[in-house]
Parts: sequence; structure tokens; C-alpha cells
Amino acid sequence: MRKNLKELKQRIKNQLGNLSKSQKIVADYMVENPQKFALSSLQELEAELRVSKATIVRLAQALGYDGFHGLKAEFLEEIKNSLEPIQRYKKFLSIPHEKINFVELMAEETIKNIQKTLQLIDKTQYDKALELIEKASHVYFMGMGISSCLAEMATYLFNRASIKSSFIPYGALKFTEQIVNMDKNSVIFAFSFPPYSRETILAARYAQSRGIKVISITDKVTSEISKYSDATIQAAVESVTLSNSIMSVLVLLYSIIAQIGNEFKARTLKTIKAIEYVRKEYE
Repeated sequence: MRKNLKELKQRIKNQLGNLSKSQKIVADYMVENPQKFALSSLQELEAELRVSKATIVRLAQALGYDGFHGLKAEFLEEIKNSLEPIQRYKKFLSIPHEKINFVELMAEETIKNIQKTLQLIDKTQYDKALELIEKASHVYFMGMGISSCLAEMATYLFNRASIKSSFIPYGALKFTEQIVNMDKNSVIFAFSFPPYSRETILAARYAQSRGIKVISITDKVTSEISKYSDATIQAAVESVTLSNSIMSVLVLLYSIIAQIGNEFKARTLKTIKAIEYVRKEYE
């Protein structure tokens, strides 16, 4: 958004001599309130700014767009990934819809997220994450909200794949307090998605300061946790529901497990046999 705002400001500056007083009011509002502008209708902007619809449309055209909707679409595309799930859901509910097949909607959304994730994956970062996991003495998973559920699930899956793993709960002790006694050969695997838990980010920063390697899965490589991560894997998690979609993240987790399991077949098979024995003798 910053880049687009910078370009927009330049376009406004170039057109300054041609803009009317009313158009300048709209231009200032766009730059100062980009998210609010993106989520407002033409009628809402008309009422709030006390300018005519024609003024807003003419400004959009002066800035190189076909009209208001073209300008709004660019802003909306830029901010939609930064919106918290609850904001996205609120916006979805505020728009009139015809009868919706939610099974199809969720399935299509999931497919879109997975396809986008495949395009977003940085192979170098992905391979770095694999290397860190393979060399780690122990892998610790953490996250807040639905990311906490992902962390628990990942712990279960990684242990099944013969990777020593633990879930870091957030309760009596904060994440940072639980990192204090961690072995520096350990790796912390963090999940960070909108609204980006401060606790998770601070824990990653503290871990990095202690020389503990950090892997993060997040929706943007520019998210704050990336600054404190040795490897960052990007995943698309857009959803119209009250929480981020986790399906693309599960695809990434299963791919990591499958690859490590394949590379360390003997160790994985040994773990499977041990699990089978325990099930037979103690269940």
C-alpha cells in the first residue's frame, strides 16, 4: 500500500493544477484514509465528504482510472490481505448477496488459497526451513488464536513423523518465559496471521536474540515476524469467515512432513513401528 500511496501522491501532485477544490478534498481523504476509502461506497463518500458523485468519478478519471470502481478496486486489492478476519467477515455481511451456496464458496476459496500459496512459495526459504528442522534437536510450535490450533496439530504431525516436537501453550507462562531454558539447537516454528499476535512476534524476537533459529509461516513476507525469522514461508489465508483459512497452511505442513519422512525413511519407519507396538500393547 505504501508504494501505491506514493505513486498516487505523485499522480495527484502532477494533476494538482487541474483539480478542483472538491476534488482536492477527495484526494486528501484517499491518501489519509486508504482503508476507509477502499471499503466505502460512492454514496458513503458523497455523504461524508459532502461532494458530488461526479466529483469523485472525475477525480478517478483524472488519476488514470476508468472511474470510481477502478480506483477503489486497486485500493481494495492492496488492503484485503491486511484486514483482520473479523473485518473481512463484517464487510462480507454488510454487502447484499443473493442466495449463496456456502459449501461451494468455501471450497472455491480454499482452492484459490492453495493455488496462490503454490505461487507464493520461495523455494530457497522452504528448503532453509527443511534444513533447520532436520538439524534441530527439538522443534517447538507456537501461535495464538487459530494459530494455536495449527501449532498443536503440527506438533502431533511432526511427532508422528519422528521429529521431536512440542507445543508451546500460552497460559500461566508467556511464550518468552518458556523460551528461557530452550536449547540453542532447538528451532521455534511460529504461525503469524492477521491480526498478528504481539506475543508471538515478541517471542520470535527474543528467540532470535538468544541464537535460537525461528521458522515462520505467515501471509506476507513483509509481516513483522519475518524480521525475526531465519526462514519464512508464505501462505494465503483469505477467508470470508470469522477466522483465517488454514487449509493452505496444512498443505505446507503435510508437504514438510512428507519430504522429511521420505528423506529419513529408516527413522520414520522406526517411529511407526513403535507407535504400532504401543497401540497393540497398551490400548
